[in-house]
Amino acid sequence: MNLSIDFFQSVTREGDSYIGFHSHTGYELVYYVNGSGETQIADKKHAYEAGRFAVIQPGVRHDELRRTDTDVIYLVFFYDNTAVPLETGFYYDHDDGRIKLLLDRMSMELSSKSRYYNIQLHCLLTEIIVEIGRMANTPSVEEADHKLAYAKSYIEQYFCEKMDLSGLARTLGYSYDYFRHIFKTYTGYAPMQYVVQQRIERAKQMLIQSDKPITTISVECGFASTPQFCTMFKKQVSVSPRRFRTMQ
Repeated sequence: MNLSIDFFQSVTREGDSYIGFHSHTGYELVYYVNGSGETQIADKKHAYEAGRFAVIQPGVRHDELRRTDTDVIYLVFFYDNTAVPLETGFYYDHDDGRIKLLLDRMSMELSSKSRYYNIQLHCLLTEIIVEIGRMANTPSVEEADHKLAYAKSYIEQYFCEKMDLSGLARTLGYSYDYFRHIFKTYTGYAPMQYVVQQRIERAKQMLIQSDKPITTISVECGFASTPQFCTMFKKQVSVSPRRFRTMQ
């Protein structure tokens, strides 16, 4: 698990104030100690109150509108997202306020800078990540690998059919954006890219091994139309399907 703290701030934001849409290169944890207001994270709006917090993945745009004076803790950190996968989400702290307590301990370590404080900060941040993973019921690395292997096998079996990749992600318990991210990490391809790759490879086999018309091959390989097939084939293979067939 590779992680490091980039930014930690505990501040009071005045009521009727607003920060526009922005994003960070690292993960951000925003903890609302008190107050009320709204935040939009990507395309979802959330009402915040005391004891709620947001986890925001790198590059995800978000804003914040404070209706009342709000004490808030901002933590930005870099994390390889391996041991405990973190998704963008909005959470309630536990009844015992354990996330807040861990953040308070981080604040104390940063203020005192006692001996080995960097090690202690790493430990506290790791504990926070584990607690969030448990809250979100995030699968372990082994469970995630099993699900991704299933998704890869599913695509390889049914790529010729109409693909509901968002539905596949939901079946596995993921949002589509997160599924897309981890599938690309696992295979080197985004899910739809992998579907297209499988269709192109099958089309190449059919062009070589059969005399079926190109229109038939495009339909049997799952493409919406022959022009779409020809465009995507040329993009992937650098020659048209007809030219590819004559070259074999």
